[in-house]
Amino acid sequence: MDQNNKTFSEQGKKHNFLFDTSTILYFEKLYQLCGVSIFTALDELSDVTFFVCNLVLEEFIGNGQNFNPAQMMTFFNHILNAESAMHPDWKENRFIVTENGETKYIVLNKISATDYAQILLCQNHPELIGVTNDRRMLRSGMQVLQGRMIGISALLDRLTSLYPDNKRLETLKLTADKVFTKKHAFGEVVGSKK
Repeated sequence: MDQNNKTFSEQGKKHNFLFDTSTILYFEKLYQLCGVSIFTALDELSDVTFFVCNLVLEEFIGNGQNFNPAQMMTFFNHILNAESAMHPDWKENRFIVTENGETKYIVLNKISATDYAQILLCQNHPELIGVTNDRRMLRSGMQVLQGRMIGISALLDRLTSLYPDNKRLETLKLTADKVFTKKHAFGEVVGSKK
């Protein structure tokens, strides 16, 4: 946790987003479609940054995803270490929450160890907003994080409202709106239009 606090003190900004695997894959697809990188766009925003859990990068590498050195440098200063220890094959559905001054656990959707670790990171660090395209993670995160878990469309809406003149963000949002449909009120993007 100390390393994560150090990373926040050095890299954190006013708006801090934690990207999960589905978010990175989504933005990779948008990059292929419109030629705009979310990471380049975020570099231009003075009050916004992103983070990635180390387990997400391990997931990519474990699935044979090859990162070239430039891609790895994109993540280098934005890695947060998981603050939970769970076997990677297990699924979890219990979360500790505090309601009315009382600490208890609630039972929600079963999610992967990596997704669980990301929700826990957001829970432990209130300055983080989780971003996902995974329905189960989104539902669990919304319950546990009191609105600090959003879908990708909601992220793009928020960024374009903060920076309405940023052409990269505008291109990403227009491309996403054209190619993908919104299914949930959370702004979750779930599939392409036919």
